[in-house]
Amino acid sequence: MTADVKLSPAQVEEYRARGFLVQERVFDEEEIRLIKAGAEQEFAGGGERVTVEANTDVPRGVHGSHLHADEFGRLVRSDRLLPIAEQLLRGPVYVHQFKINAKRAFKGEVWEWHQDYTFWHHEDGMPAPRALTAAVFLDEVTEFNGPLTFVPGGHGRGEIDAEADGEGWATTLTASLKYSIDVDTMRELITRNGLAAPKGPRGSVLWFDANIPHASVPNISAVDRGLVLITYNSVENRIDLGRSTRPDWLAARDFTPLTPLHAAAAEA
Repeated sequence: MTADVKLSPAQVEEYRARGFLVQERVFDEEEIRLIKAGAEQEFAGGGERVTVEANTDVPRGVHGSHLHADEFGRLVRSDRLLPIAEQLLRGPVYVHQFKINAKRAFKGEVWEWHQDYTFWHHEDGMPAPRALTAAVFLDEVTEFNGPLTFVPGGHGRGEIDAEADGEGWATTLTASLKYSIDVDTMRELITRNGLAAPKGPRGSVLWFDANIPHASVPNISAVDRGLVLITYNSVENRIDLGRSTRPDWLAARDFTPLTPLHAAAAEA
């Protein structure tokens, strides 16, 4: 399967204005089948990298899979992802965080309103919101299976103050988020900007800004809503190792610029 490796000027403008952008069918069915199989192996492996829905043994997410699983190490360097991350962040990047979100049918629960950068700034010492996330759809995303929901243009507000609820890095993984946006602020943002819940077929990619407010409702459908979430950060925006207390599978310590797969193959 082939795909354009750069966004058009109109797509870049849409991303900058709205804070997110969807590209449909970037990966084909066979590629997604293999990625999903790898995801299930990760969930089955257990350990501290795997989180579950509250009071259950239902997988909620797993972090850091790209550090040891070859298929995910290749995915973050895909020539359908990496060049776009570099384009939007205006230069070389590395992976700050990698997560697979399960959102199981009838079981996947809410993610509260938050900004990702709040976590990366306070917990990891990331200097600026010069980061973004690519969400690869492992299943069709519909209005019923808990799509990510955004406030279009809400990233223009900048980082929103959020009181920490809990102590220690483990509280950044719980269902009740350590940093969530208060109701009054969200009411103001939604009243002014509205809401959007991007949907699309398996294999689509959703790009979103580090500061865009987002959440997701429970999955009330009979279909899973799996996502691979790859957070790319500019190498010029590397985290402060003196401030970061989270393990490397949550906040990367290796700031080496990523090389696209096709370039790596040519050098081998």
